[in-house]
Amino acid sequence: MTPRARGRPRLDSGRPEARTAILTSARELFAERGFERTTMRAIAARAGVDPALIHHYFGNKDALTVEALRPEVDPTAIFHDLTADTPHLGTEFVTRVLTVWENDVPQRERAIALLRIAVTHDQVAERMRDFFFGLATLALGEVAAEENRELRIAMIAGHVLGILMMRYVLRQPDIAGAGVAELATRMGPAVDHYLTGSVDG
Repeated sequence: MTPRARGRPRLDSGRPEARTAILTSARELFAERGFERTTMRAIAARAGVDPALIHHYFGNKDALTVEALRPEVDPTAIFHDLTADTPHLGTEFVTRVLTVWENDVPQRERAIALLRIAVTHDQVAERMRDFFFGLATLALGEVAAEENRELRIAMIAGHVLGILMMRYVLRQPDIAGAGVAELATRMGPAVDHYLTGSVDG
């Protein structure tokens, strides 16, 4: 009798636990080995599923990576009360974004891992762009001026993403060492400008 590979007991592909086990195993192995050294076969072995099941649920490794590491945040709960009448709207928006990253360490670590991977993997980068654009749209889409609205939201998302990269991934000293209130105060006016100011070339 061939000994079973180490990992969780094999799961029936029809059971909902299989998908959860795959995601859990992927997170564990990414943390232990890093993205490049983690294989789909290793994830399947730890999850106790057939490797083909990963492709069935997620398609490929990049898609699985995004699903496993995507931060579990509820943007509606964070931004639901932001309106055009919110004082210092841009500053308040940035404050809430940074506060989530500062206070929820597990979610921040997931997001940082995704940002690192996105630098060299196009599909992950595309999903991350969609995530930040969607977050900015949900928070400020109804506040942004109608003219060039999509561009305005894209510029806000890019501005915030750049600060997050500099603070948590590249660790630029001035940005990494600044407090949330300080960064938000500096970034807020730029967000306000993107919302309603001129964005023409």
